[in-house]
Amino acid sequence: IGISTFKTAHPGWLTLSPIIPSGLGSRFQHPVVIKQPFFRVPSTQATTTTATLKIVQYSSADELKHVLKESKVMYWAKSLLDYTYDYIDHHIAISPTEPPFEIPCVRFVDTGVTLGYGQRNTSSKPGDKSNTKAGAVSAVFLLKEPILFNNKEEFTKFIHNMDCVPSLDE
Repeated sequence: IGISTFKTAHPGWLTLSPIIPSGLGSRFQHPVVIKQPFFRVPSTQATTTTATLKIVQYSSADELKHVLKESKVMYWAKSLLDYTYDYIDHHIAISPTEPPFEIPCVRFVDTGVTLGYGQRNTSSKPGDKSNTKAGAVSAVFLLKEPILFNNKEEFTKFIHNMDCVPSLDE
């Protein structure tokens, strides 16, 4: 799908077993956007006229830290937004008059974290599986609901990530 300042985005799908009632994974081969953080390092062969950047994947431990931080921020943001709309709906319900303005309905996309597990063979002999170790985390991904709409709908992005540091860290 693309590359941003600090994450790559790829199309994918998610199938949970058992399938959950709502949200990501609520249907077989649920379309998702698979995001993976990275960092950029200057190329060693860059000249003064053509400075290129090399994309490098984080270690699994660092990748997990970055993905979990973003997913926690999304979880709390979504929770606070839901609480805000519950508050608004409650006060509209008990008010004798409608509000004099339209209240926009915005939402955050559904997100989730997935871990990729791999097998590692510690044997030096090709094809020898006697020393295979399973269960090591080989990659960490942030899954997001894709934004799909027909031609009559319009998408407005209200929040933009200027860097990978959530506002909570400032």
